[in-house]
Amino acid sequence: MSTSTFNVLLLGAGPINFGSTEGPWNHSKRLEQKLGSRLNVVGLIDRDLKRAEDVLTIKRADANVQTGYEKTKVFSSIAEAASGLTGDDVPHLAVLGFQPNTRGATIPGHNNEIELVRSFPNIALLVEKPISDLDDFAEVEAVAKELKGTITSVGYMLRYLKAVQEMKKIIDDNKLTVMASITTYLLAYSFASKSFFGYWDKSREPGPIVSQATHVCDLTRYLTPRALLDTVHVKTVEHSEPAGNLSLLEFDEEGLVKPENRISRVTNATWKYENGAVGTLLHGVCLHEGDYDVELLILADGWKLKLVDPYGTAPKLYIRRPGTTEEVMTVFTDDDCYYSEVSNLIDVIDGKADKSIILSSYEDAIESYKLTWAIRHEGERSFAERNASQA
Repeated sequence: MSTSTFNVLLLGAGPINFGSTEGPWNHSKRLEQKLGSRLNVVGLIDRDLKRAEDVLTIKRADANVQTGYEKTKVFSSIAEAASGLTGDDVPHLAVLGFQPNTRGATIPGHNNEIELVRSFPNIALLVEKPISDLDDFAEVEAVAKELKGTITSVGYMLRYLKAVQEMKKIIDDNKLTVMASITTYLLAYSFASKSFFGYWDKSREPGPIVSQATHVCDLTRYLTPRALLDTVHVKTVEHSEPAGNLSLLEFDEEGLVKPENRISRVTNATWKYENGAVGTLLHGVCLHEGDYDVELLILADGWKLKLVDPYGTAPKLYIRRPGTTEEVMTVFTDDDCYYSEVSNLIDVIDGKADKSIILSSYEDAIESYKLTWAIRHEGERSFAERNASQA
């Protein structure tokens, strides 16, 4: 499909689709960059109709992008959008920017993807991660069956980084056998406690491993053999332990979050890959200034590949090769993986490229989802066992 206009339906008037000061997510911006005058946002769905109208007012006041939003209709549900978008207004792409408790299941209200493909049979989907908030994998697998034949990309944007593609190329071209992956994901928690209250409450969101560390769990999966979930071992630092005390929390965790729903401060997970290699993840809610501090290290015979700051504007890749003790650093600038993700998906929808350039399919994203839940469950089991033994 390649037409003069490209119809988009946005689900969510919040930061995923329209940006914020808290991070680089902003799908509308990348759609504008990719499609230019072709962009036609036919609908915006949000239960907060005022918020939806407010973001549209901002877009319509910007001469550079206003034409893409002149005819945008606001809806409170997918059902409303299905009734209101017919004929030339049928969307070619839906961007799912709601919270994960709206998708990844067959349960009414938790089945956005299914609603969309049944309402608009030829629609393509950009699904944010995590793909759900339920640990019932039969549900996400049932959704995958419903999406069979639908062009779908899941929002693991870090796969599209030039630095990551260089790592992938080195591994493939040199036929490397990965020996280990070591990942650290550290969060500046004052950054998270200002406006991400749900982040701290596992009854509202599925926790930082499933919702946040999922990006690096997916990245390790992209560069390594299959992870063996029955080998996952986890130790955590919890809020109730002396090491889990956080001195700069900017909200009343004790008053607002029940003890059983509070998140781990540190999660240290290890597992085996099917080729015998080992994987390690250290996730910490521990830093004060900034936002994210992320590194990924891949080891192979004679090789060391280290990715630093993949979320930043200039990710660095350090490479040590056989025959030398020196590491060569490459800085990757002018590389917007969010744009690349959107651009590749649109090229596939337009029929200009093969589906293989979509680097994260729904089926593959399920495997990343399973790994994150395996880590969370094992961490909870390990802590409960430790508590019981000390009682």
